[in-house]
Parts: sequence; structure tokens; C-alpha cells
Amino acid sequence: MMDSTLLLNADAMPINLLPLSSVSWEDAIKGLFVGNTEVLHYYDDWDVHSPSITMAVPAVVILKEQVQVKRHMRLSTDGPSSNLVFLRDGYQCQYCEKVFPRSQLTLDHVLPRKFGGRTRWDNVSSACNFCNGKRGHDIRIQPKTAPYRPTYHQLVKMMKKFPIYLPSPFWNYYLGWDEKLVNIVDPRSGKPIRHLNENLEFK
Repeated sequence: MMDSTLLLNADAMPINLLPLSSVSWEDAIKGLFVGNTEVLHYYDDWDVHSPSITMAVPAVVILKEQVQVKRHMRLSTDGPSSNLVFLRDGYQCQYCEKVFPRSQLTLDHVLPRKFGGRTRWDNVSSACNFCNGKRGHDIRIQPKTAPYRPTYHQLVKMMKKFPIYLPSPFWNYYLGWDEKLVNIVDPRSGKPIRHLNENLEFK
């Protein structure tokens, strides 16, 4: 289940895009009552109820005070996640250079772990299942593009080349995706509703 409320900094910019700064509707409403945020947009057809009140669910909220943000990738002690590596590589196998869905890609160690290779930006590449199996531990087979550590902004630029699924068209006022790549989904079920630039339902 995706978060239903976009959280903006006081300058009306997303706090982060990797990961996207969004919160659950419950946390969004808590922020309103605490007084940390204000609502910019509500959902037109989604209300929640308590014994004493009924209120529309916030689609976009903004912080009242600016939060200083260092925009960088969060790295675990195990190195970059496969999702970020696939994004860096544009979901393209670095051996056959074909583009694949995420489910058909693997994280390949250029210097195999068998030989001491570590999971670092400069040692991992995206590989399709076939190329990864074919390569095995053969270090003579190298990726077409040498792996590298991207910047936060390089990853965001790459991310904006791919489709995104949003629970409200209001979100894209602040995210700035190409409208042809934006798909609107139901905020409660996550099921597709329509493209942002179309008034047609998915079939």
C-alpha cells in the first residue's frame, strides 16, 4: 500500500525524491492536529470519520518551517541497493545492453565476490539473468560501461525518464514529471485509474 499524502518542505519542494517524501494519511492528519503542517490539496472523494468529526484526506501537505535536507543516497552497510543500481543503469543490462523490467535484472559483481569483490558502486552492474549466468565468474567478460557512484541528482534525472504512479494529480505540480509518464492510481487500493494527460480509464 502506497503512502497517500505528499509531504513538502516549507519552500513547497519535496523534502526528498529518493525515497519520495510521502506519509500515510493517518500521519498527515496527526501533523495537522499537532500544528506542524498545513494542507495544500485534499482528495475530492475520500473522507475519514471519527465519532466526532468527518474530514477530507489530505493529498498534499506542507511543513510550516523549513527543514534542512542533505540530498544523498541512503546506503546500508552492505552497499548500494539493487534498486538504485538498476536505476543508475537505466534498467539496462550492462553486458547485452538490452532494457529489462526490474524482475529480470540481477546485481552482478564485476570482480566476483568469490575473488574478494565487494558490493560497492564501482563494482556492481545491472545484468539480465541470461548474461549473469553466462558470465559466471569469468572476469574476462566486462560490462560495456564501467560502474560508478552516481550523484543524487543523476539518479533523480534518470528516475524522471521512467513512468511514475501517483495517488493524486496534485502531486505532479510539485514533482515535475513528464505528464506522459504519470499514471494516476486509486490512493486506497493502488489500482490504476488513468494517465494524467488523459480523461480515459484504463482498460
